[in-house]
Amino acid sequence: MKKIFLYSSIALTAFVSSCREMDDNISPNNVDPALISPRQTLTAAENLVFSAQAGQINSLSNIWTNTWAGNNFYFGNPLTREYSLDISNTFNTGIWTNSYYAANNLQVIIDNGTSLPLHSSIARILKSYTMQYVVDFYGDVPYSEAFKGQENLSPKYDDDASIYRDLVLQINKAIADITAVQAAGITGDNIVTPAEDAIFQGDMNKWKLFAKNIKLKILLRQSKVTDPSVKSFVDAQLQTLATANSADFFTGDVIINPGYSNQNSSTPNPLFSNYGAVNFQGSAVNINGWRLYKTAQYYANSVNGTTYGSAAADARGAVMFRRMSSSNAVQPASSVLGLKQGAPKLSGNEWNLASFIGWKFIGSNATSPTAYNTNNIYRMTQLGDTSSGAAIADAAAGMDGYLALGSENKLLLAEAATLYPSIFTFNNQTLYLAAVNDSFLFYGLTTNQATNYLNGLNATTAGWAGAPNKIAAIQYQRFASLPNLRQVETYINFLKTGYPAIPVADNAIYPNKPYRLIYPSSEYTGNANNVPNVTQAQSFVKNQYTPFWNQN
Repeated sequence: MKKIFLYSSIALTAFVSSCREMDDNISPNNVDPALISPRQTLTAAENLVFSAQAGQINSLSNIWTNTWAGNNFYFGNPLTREYSLDISNTFNTGIWTNSYYAANNLQVIIDNGTSLPLHSSIARILKSYTMQYVVDFYGDVPYSEAFKGQENLSPKYDDDASIYRDLVLQINKAIADITAVQAAGITGDNIVTPAEDAIFQGDMNKWKLFAKNIKLKILLRQSKVTDPSVKSFVDAQLQTLATANSADFFTGDVIINPGYSNQNSSTPNPLFSNYGAVNFQGSAVNINGWRLYKTAQYYANSVNGTTYGSAAADARGAVMFRRMSSSNAVQPASSVLGLKQGAPKLSGNEWNLASFIGWKFIGSNATSPTAYNTNNIYRMTQLGDTSSGAAIADAAAGMDGYLALGSENKLLLAEAATLYPSIFTFNNQTLYLAAVNDSFLFYGLTTNQATNYLNGLNATTAGWAGAPNKIAAIQYQRFASLPNLRQVETYINFLKTGYPAIPVADNAIYPNKPYRLIYPSSEYTGNANNVPNVTQAQSFVKNQYTPFWNQN
């Protein structure tokens, strides 16, 4: 296994400081000017990208897709602001700070990577991946003058459409640079070693394929835009990706694991640190992570057969979310029980009620990491039992991280073939079916179970045949496939499409989720001359402050 400890103290600091979900105090302009080789910092920069995704981007997306609910058995009034939609310049600001911190580190690699074109190409790809989400959550943001550290502490805000355009151009450059180096022969300093690249272990063909996925995602976000100049650029760039073969894109899981472990508090997978059942030592329950969240009623009813009928019961739901049990047997889909967001708590025995985050985030009473069964499922006997906490931490702290799931990538291609069938001539339904099968296999289930599920779902309004349109069916499978790990793609696409019909919490003060977040207070104090003044009310209606791809 690769060592998590990195070559430079600066890189190690970058790794440690962004592993916690609630880390809102990092200055995105505080870039150390020291010239450090990209060879020494690439792994740390990759982990920063994942850490940003695993923090508030992940938790807020799970809450606002009505997948997670606050555990009101243990907390008096959890997730008050998330439920009420009372957003402000202090709300979930880690999305901004951690994303910019990651982008800053990537820019340092680009700036210092003139003689290392493959390292800098990876950084360009990941910077585009990161900054797309910043635009998706905020609209106009600092970009062309950002990432300069002390040289510019008050960067201007760029038009979000121009940022999206440049992200595509940066990906084009990265692909072209990789292709040129490959044509000349990857030798000597050009080699990216497996130890330097925690994602694809230096496989540049995989990086090119994943870069095309990111480019496609950026372009598909803009499918509703009618502005002639934007539409012309999007149409031209889509043509550069035109293909009849889905293998021209990356269709598997995009995994990162630089050596996650429970060696100390800084080395676990950030997802486990944030949402795992215990801390890295296993000596205490993760109070403000795993214990804070339970399954939301809307998600539970969607997968347990309540909303769409028993034929649509989804076995994945009971793997992702687990009821208390003395058995590690597979739980039936009907067992998933959720809490209604913003409603009073259920009455009865809290240990036997709403489901907790499951899968690799929880542990059993076993005394060794063999607590996993063949379906990667643990058992729990009671809430807060830590008698096997060390085994839980030992097994789960080293879990892989994901920058994209295989099901997510296949659904992206299904969307492309649905929206632009003359450009992407592979079959959209084939990709949709493959995505669901991939998701079932990911959670230790079988192709036969996936087939039976799809047959049952097909007759419902969430299935391929019964949905109001194919995008609605694709979106429902994002919702069902990506909880806990990648629900951000469901949320952003929900804002664009309105599918599925995700309700607001009972105590919400607005009838819909916000189309954007408010800039953090650090911008209003440190960059006051440039930051747009966006009010709470303006975030809930479509206007000039809404991300450009969703203004109509």
